Amino acid sequence: ARTLYERQKEAVDVSHILIRTSNRDTLSAYRTAQSIADSLDQGIPFAELAYRNSEDPSARKKGERGFRGRLGHIRAGQIVKPFEERMYGLEPGETSDIFRTKYGYHILKVHGRRPTEPPIRLSHILRRSEGTSGGARQFLDSLRTEIVNGEVAFAAAAKEHSQHRPSASKGGALGDVNPETLPDPLRETVASMDTVGTVSGVVETRFGHHLLKLTDRQERQSFEEAYDSLKDRVSDQPRAERRKANFARDVRAEVGVTVDTTRLLDAANIASTDSLARPLLALIDSTGVSPDVATLGDSTYTLQQMARHLTQTDGGAQMTAGALIESFLNEKAIQYAVTRRTQRDPSLAEAMKKYREGALLFRYMQDSVWTAATQDSAGLRATYRRNQDQYRFPERVRTIVFRAPSDTLLQPYKAAYDGDRSLQTPLSAAVEDSLVSADTVYVTDQTAEVYQPVRSADDLEAIGPTSREDEWLFMIRDTRLSPRPKTFEEARNSVVQDYQETYEQTVIRQLRNRYDANTYPDRLRPPSSDPSSTS
Repeated sequence: ARTLYERQKEAVDVSHILIRTSNRDTLSAYRTAQSIADSLDQGIPFAELAYRNSEDPSARKKGERGFRGRLGHIRAGQIVKPFEERMYGLEPGETSDIFRTKYGYHILKVHGRRPTEPPIRLSHILRRSEGTSGGARQFLDSLRTEIVNGEVAFAAAAKEHSQHRPSASKGGALGDVNPETLPDPLRETVASMDTVGTVSGVVETRFGHHLLKLTDRQERQSFEEAYDSLKDRVSDQPRAERRKANFARDVRAEVGVTVDTTRLLDAANIASTDSLARPLLALIDSTGVSPDVATLGDSTYTLQQMARHLTQTDGGAQMTAGALIESFLNEKAIQYAVTRRTQRDPSLAEAMKKYREGALLFRYMQDSVWTAATQDSAGLRATYRRNQDQYRFPERVRTIVFRAPSDTLLQPYKAAYDGDRSLQTPLSAAVEDSLVSADTVYVTDQTAEVYQPVRSADDLEAIGPTSREDEWLFMIRDTRLSPRPKTFEEARNSVVQDYQETYEQTVIRQLRNRYDANTYPDRLRPPSSDPSSTS
């Protein structure tokens, strides 16, 4: 918990490359990641490799967070543990080893760090630059003097003079603001405002000129105050891992372990247990008999099994042969202990049996029903034709939606659109803006409430910026689309779902017939209406 608390004081600017894995092709994914790492070593830019190779969908979506691998600033507690460990362990400019999470194999690069700040309450006065910027700056300089001298209240000045309409009517109040989401000039200014009530000097951004007033600042919680929330996040942190490793070593000591280190090193052509275990990867696809290299209790393990473990372990790319042996035997010791416990404890054995049967059923349904259904083109087409009247688009309103972490960022888009009423103007700007994204939403009567105003608006009418949870939306109604049938491709998700249900019932009937399964529901005794009655 202490480590998490300290890490949360900094946000790390990071990029990553993701190569997804599947149970059937883990080695192929690892080799792809290794080839990317080799390219990085040869000096090919990280962003270029992320754009070409990363399987994170955002890597090729210009304008979105994650484009060309750049995730921006991330804090501890927001990402999975292996990612966080490397993110905070690298210096700016450094690149990580290949590591694995539940999402696949990653390589990341750290660009920099900056302090995080607790939420603040902020008010501002905005004057847009018209012609030269000197007029707006001079006006706000004079206004600030009046505010500081007590001649006019900040709220009154904002109501009268601010050109930021959503906040002007509220005396300039922006409410609770996360400083990290502010444009850099504003964030840097806020960081220097230590006292509540302070009015900043004039700050220039590409949106115009601002005066800021700090109306409240939350203090960072002490470790003791934050402890309860922190401890829930660290259940899989190093302390728990150490307990797990200690337990595994106790099991190994009890049941006995042997390792033929010489055979392992010779077979993989590895110099010593302190050398990287990476050469073992070449043995995974070997069709010959794999030599036995370790025992635990009455179980024997081969070199090939140990090599497969290397691809399934976080940090396997940098694991030494000695660390691999330790990790492999610890995992097998825990599996051994669970198996032995289930043999002694009937209730646990039954629970494990249900778990295994459930996992087996899930795998069977996945392979034999759900996946099979998605690949049956003829069956899908037949389902589409049979239910074609059900696959229809309702009346929709095509809407262009711009998203940003604060409404201040959206004001230039609104101003640009109000100026020429051309959709292309704000869309072109969003392509170059890393903080504002644009997409198309087809609004129906079932769409989220925040989008509903566009249904009663006129074509090309703008709405917002509007707040939604932790983001702001600026929406432009494009046009109304009449109801129409969906094409097969448009309806595919619904068709697959319908066909899977039909296909599942067919498979179940076949299984019941094959294994002669019968049920007799009429023989079931109905539950008593009076729980206290006896038969």
